[in-house]
Amino acid sequence: MAVATIDGDLLTTGDSADPFSIQSVAKLFALCALLQRNPSAWEHVGWGPTDSGYSSVAELERSQGRPRNPFVNPGALVVTDRLMELTGDAVMATIELLGACGGATIVSDPHVALSETIADHRNAAIAHVLAEHGKLVNGIDEVLAQYFAQCAIAATAEAVATSALFLADRSAHARVLDDASIRRVNAVLLMSGMYGAAGDIAYRIGLPAKSGIGGGVVAIMPGIGAVCVWSPPLDADGNSAGGVAALEEFARLAGWSVF
Repeated sequence: MAVATIDGDLLTTGDSADPFSIQSVAKLFALCALLQRNPSAWEHVGWGPTDSGYSSVAELERSQGRPRNPFVNPGALVVTDRLMELTGDAVMATIELLGACGGATIVSDPHVALSETIADHRNAAIAHVLAEHGKLVNGIDEVLAQYFAQCAIAATAEAVATSALFLADRSAHARVLDDASIRRVNAVLLMSGMYGAAGDIAYRIGLPAKSGIGGGVVAIMPGIGAVCVWSPPLDADGNSAGGVAALEEFARLAGWSVF
């Protein structure tokens, strides 16, 4: 676990300096990299919660190809596609944001990306549905390759917590996104960042948070700081079982909640 505060403190315990595959936690930083360049990017993706899981083809078909939010896989693919359009390299844009905000060297693991490329047929199906509805501007294979490389980014809990501080600190010196974008990102994190467990996490913990199947969870306490926990075993919702438990206890002891 690592806790970074807007006052400059960094508190750590356990294996906080060990890199791990951040997987879907990268979706948060990719979205922010896109909003940096285009605050109106919400026109391409929704912001509401879903009860259909994070990789539903059926839900995407029902919505005529408009993803429910940027943290389900269809939404993340659209974010990656639009970031590619603006930068030419969505992976590097995401890495650069993480590195600039966290002060650490961040890389994508090509072996992890390759293994996901070979095995992940569902995201390929999602990309084809998006393309069929005219939601992608780049080629399907190129978008998928960038998406898998983005999910394969490796970082430490310390780097992730520090990198996410801009979502807690809206002062001029910390400005990465405009105020409206920060409010919206935190709102969507609270509603959708933990997939089907988002409502339960809001009730039990009360913090905007984003998880990944690598076992990482990053949570934001506006005006105070950010915390990242990492524990690989997952619960039935695909979130870190130990990480969520640790985050709940930390939030209770520290008095962190947006409510």
